[in-house]
Amino acid sequence: MTTSYLDVFTTNLNQVIVADPTEYGAFGRDVELGRLVRILNQHKKNSVAVLGEAGVGKTALVEELVKRILTNDASLHGTLVNREVHSLELASLMSNTTGNNFAANLHHLVAEVKANPQILLFIDEMHELIGTGAEGSSGMDAANILKPAIGRGEIQVIGATTNHEFKQYIEADNAMERRFDKVMLDEFTPAQTRTTLQRIIAVNPDHLTVPDEVIETIIQFSDRYITTHFFPEKAITLLDNALVEAKMNDRSVLTTQDVASIINERYRVPMSVLTEQDNDRLFQLYERMQGQVMGQNAALKKIVTSIRVRAAGLGDMSKPLSFLLAGTPGVGKTETAKALAVHYFGDERQLIRFDMSEFKFAKQSMQRFAERAAEAVKFNPYSVLLLDEIEKADPMVLDLLLQILDDGRLTNERGQTINFKDLIVVMTTNIGHQLIIERAAKSDDYRHDSQHQLTFSKNFENALLGAGLRQEFISRIGATIIFEPLDVPDVKRIIDLKLTKLNQQAQRQGYQLVYRTQDVSQLIPSFASGQEFVDDRVIATHPLIDFLVDKGYRKSLGVRPLDDSIMEFVEAQMATAILHERRTGQVKGHSFVFRAWGNPPDATHPRGSWQAVVSQTELPSNQEEEVS
Repeated sequence: MTTSYLDVFTTNLNQVIVADPTEYGAFGRDVELGRLVRILNQHKKNSVAVLGEAGVGKTALVEELVKRILTNDASLHGTLVNREVHSLELASLMSNTTGNNFAANLHHLVAEVKANPQILLFIDEMHELIGTGAEGSSGMDAANILKPAIGRGEIQVIGATTNHEFKQYIEADNAMERRFDKVMLDEFTPAQTRTTLQRIIAVNPDHLTVPDEVIETIIQFSDRYITTHFFPEKAITLLDNALVEAKMNDRSVLTTQDVASIINERYRVPMSVLTEQDNDRLFQLYERMQGQVMGQNAALKKIVTSIRVRAAGLGDMSKPLSFLLAGTPGVGKTETAKALAVHYFGDERQLIRFDMSEFKFAKQSMQRFAERAAEAVKFNPYSVLLLDEIEKADPMVLDLLLQILDDGRLTNERGQTINFKDLIVVMTTNIGHQLIIERAAKSDDYRHDSQHQLTFSKNFENALLGAGLRQEFISRIGATIIFEPLDVPDVKRIIDLKLTKLNQQAQRQGYQLVYRTQDVSQLIPSFASGQEFVDDRVIATHPLIDFLVDKGYRKSLGVRPLDDSIMEFVEAQMATAILHERRTGQVKGHSFVFRAWGNPPDATHPRGSWQAVVSQTELPSNQEEEVS
């Protein structure tokens, strides 16, 4: 018969489980349960610490023990008959329900357990015993109150916690650690998890049908995408969530789509990755990326080839794919990482980006990078990790990155192992850009000569070493990809893409940007022959894109200055006119026609003498459609 303190501060698990036994218990833990029973029957050291990672079933093991006590199961061999398991939450002892403080409540509780030897006290999160309830500097915490009674065998305690927390808190108190014998719970294998799911489905009160292929999907998805929890709990939770999803959609059969919806919503894995056939995504990847990254076909081909090899299950699957993208600024290195996020992982939000210049100072930088990277990847394990300007990071940060590239994992400050193996790690660098520019100036025969290629590779590696990258780090990088300086035709395509996006923005405001040669020629017929007639003068006229190439592109800087040039010569002109119209109400026309007047640079005049000009007009509706 229980007394008041037990009624107030503990939950009688026997009473809870006997009311609905199908809701509780553990499958496939007979070996661990046998060890638990043997320890509880020992004369000395008969309290137990059940240890295992989050989700392996520590509480479920205790529930299974209670179920077998209730049925006097043969596996107990006649022992533990009539025992009661009471669950204690330490926080409840803080309550002033009884008018006592924490220590007084716990002392009274221990006294009642001593007086009722049939009671087993279960304490989940047992590491919280250390320090809980201590007032001031007395040191009289929950652990010190319990130690004497446990040591003399006057009470028996079953505690549960993770391996990390047991080591950090319980093992730090030698006297406390000696009072507990351990039962270790390893994570279930996929096969054990499958059996567990099948047993749960068999007693499912909603009677939904779960096909075998859906069970396999649950196991695969939970294994791949839920990386901070463990089997079987993470698979059980995913099954439970998916069953709710199907029920809310009035379906009697669970589908892989229900499972994918949960993974998409809670773990931010794009639906395109979960539902699209890998072959479709992989075989279109190169062409899709070409539409976003201009002039780097050779580099893109190498990257896509590596991804396809990995997707085929070849190579080392325990570490992430990694690339070092080297080249002058503004040639598409960062854009390549964005394109991978969009076209391979399905969404630009699958890009995790770090500017490595933020991590310059040894100890603080390494800890800050580890925390931020672990937190970002924990919730986005299926992403592109972009590390911009890797050479600017402190060497200690690079050592940490070496571990990620080598092991495919990182342990966070809470002791959780974060999976990095499904990432694509993209590092960018400007190291050796002068070597790349000099090589680009050579002939095709020179650049493709095997001896010259070998010489370039050696010189480039020396440049990396000279910039402070260690040989061990360089060797761990999956592939070093050289991004060549852009040719003028590629720069023109990039400008056209930027102006197209600007035109789309303008159209949402009710305006139009006209700049392509064929479109300008429809409005100014003489433009096709390179001239305009203005106030009885003949003026040489040229496409806006040619003008922007001259003003916004340098091989040493790539296309980065282009945005400034577009801002100065195009956006600023449009903004001034739009704001003037809003202020005065005077409408000059909703179509902005851009071109350049004057003489472009040539051998005699390297700077040229030309300028961007714009005129406003109203286009007929049918012509607006053609231009857009």
